[in-house]
Amino acid sequence: MTIIGRILVNRLMPVAAVLLCVTVSLSAADQIAVVTSTAQFRLRGAKVATDQGVPSWPVMAGDIVQVGNAPAAVAFSDGSSVILDRGTLARVERSGQTPMLQLLCGTVRYSLKTLKAVKLMAENGPVTPSQLKGSFSRCKGHAEAGWWTGGHTAMVVGAMAEAAAAWFGIAAAINGGKCVSPTNCGDCVACNSCASATN
Repeated sequence: MTIIGRILVNRLMPVAAVLLCVTVSLSAADQIAVVTSTAQFRLRGAKVATDQGVPSWPVMAGDIVQVGNAPAAVAFSDGSSVILDRGTLARVERSGQTPMLQLLCGTVRYSLKTLKAVKLMAENGPVTPSQLKGSFSRCKGHAEAGWWTGGHTAMVVGAMAEAAAAWFGIAAAINGGKCVSPTNCGDCVACNSCASATN
C-alpha cells in the first residue's frame, strides 16, 4: 500500500468507526423492546425475513408488528414478554416511562414481571391484568385458547432473553442520542384474517 493509501486509511477508519457508533447510538436511543420470530413478519411496514440469520429486531416507539405464519415474541427490558399469535397486529408505544402494547387484531399472551410492567391495550381501552400471565384477543377468528402452550412460551422466552439482553446491553452502553428511527410506517395494511374483522 502506498503512503497516500495508508494516510487515507488511517484517517478514514476512525471517522467510519465514530459514524458507526453514532448511528447505532441514535437508533438504540428509544428502543422499547425486541421482537423475535421463526417466520417472516412485518415491522414498521417492512417485511423482515428471519431466515437470514437475524431473528431478533429492535422495536421503537410507534412501531407496528404484523405477525406472519409463526408467533412472534416481544421482549421488554425488564424481562416481561408478550407472545403475538399468528396473524396478530399490534403497536408498541411508550406511555410515560412504561412500555405499552396495543392489540389491533389477534391474540396476545403475556408474561409480566409486575402487573404494571407493560401497559396492555385493546380497542375498547386498557386491559388490566389480574395475574402476571394471561391472554386476550380482538377480532373474529382469534380465540384465546389454542395450540400455543406454556412449554412453547418458555422456549421462546428463553431464546428471546439472550437476544434482548444483547440488544439492551448495547443500547445501554452507547445510549445518549435521540432516536432517528423511521417509526411512522404510515397506513399499515392489516393481515388478511384481521382486515375483514376491522372493517
